[in-house]
Order: sequence, then structure tokens, then C-alpha cells
Amino acid sequence: MLFQEGLAAERKSVAAAAMTAYALVLLRYHKACLGEAEGESGAGVDYLVAYATETGTARQIARQTCKTIRGEGLRASLVELNRLVSSPVPVKGLLVIASTTGNGDAPRTGDGWQKEGRDFLRNVASCPYAVLALGDRSYSNFCGFGLEVAAELQQAGAVPMFEPVLVHQGDPASVRFWFSQLSQSVVQARH
Repeated sequence: MLFQEGLAAERKSVAAAAMTAYALVLLRYHKACLGEAEGESGAGVDYLVAYATETGTARQIARQTCKTIRGEGLRASLVELNRLVSSPVPVKGLLVIASTTGNGDAPRTGDGWQKEGRDFLRNVASCPYAVLALGDRSYSNFCGFGLEVAAELQQAGAVPMFEPVLVHQGDPASVRFWFSQLSQSVVQARH
């Protein structure tokens, strides 16, 4: 009986240790996600990468965009398009990766950006920007939301780095073209 009680206590200790280790892994993952989402914060960020996504594709490309910029030794911050208002105006450029849902509609993470981002838009005059627009050619308003974002930025006085890159259903060649255009613009901005 005493042996069984000792064995049960040992199992409980092992289970508690495993649960503690798992909790620490989750905490580390959560902190990493927060750090990635916040990126460089405060004034003086070189590039602000904003995304609007329904399925996560735009967020994935936005994260890769931040990683690419940081790989060049520059500061980049990642933000959901609806939360743009709380972000600093970037020093070197605003990069927007925007999905279009349906026939030109904004995804959930971008459907309030114009209303919420009015103050931000007032401050982007002469700020360089680029837009990667994701969509589906089977809709007549292909990449409509991304193109709408580009038009709003230009109307606010922001300056396009290059024409919006339109991507049909996550086409890898078009995404590579985005990174190629971006690399050229980043190099030019450094000189």
C-alpha cells in the first residue's frame, strides 16, 4: 500500500512537471507572437508593415516582409490595418498587404481602417508606400480592397514606391515579384 502511494505521488510530480514545462512553452510562444506583432515600437520605425486578412495569407506575407526588412538591418513594425491609427508614421515607408474578400470587400482586419485611420492618413503626406493586393480573378473587382487602400494613401499625399502588386490566389510568382520590387526600393531608400 505504501509503495502504491509513493508511486502515485511520483506520477503526480511527473505530471505537474510536464504541465509546468508545457505552460512555459506556451508562455514563450505567446511572448514571441507579441514581439513579432509589435516589432519595433515607438517613433523612428523605418518601415511599418500593415496587413488586412481574412484567412491569414496576408498576415503570413506581412510577417515575411518584416523579416526581410529586418534582415537588411532596418527596423520594421507589423500591425493589423484596423489598428493603424495607433502606429507611428514610418521614416522610410508604409507597406500594406491587403486581401480582398468577395467582390472587392475588405476582410475583417481591414474593414474599419478608413474610419479608424483618418488621423494616420492625415500624417502620411510624402510618406513612401507600397501595396500588395491579394484577390481572386474570378471576381470582377479583382483586388478591389487593396487597390482602394492604394488610392486612399495616394489621395492622402503618400508617394507610391511602385505600382500595386496584384496577386491572384496567392500566386508565388507574384509574391516573389513583390519581394523583388521591395528589395529594390529598400536599397534605393538607403542611398
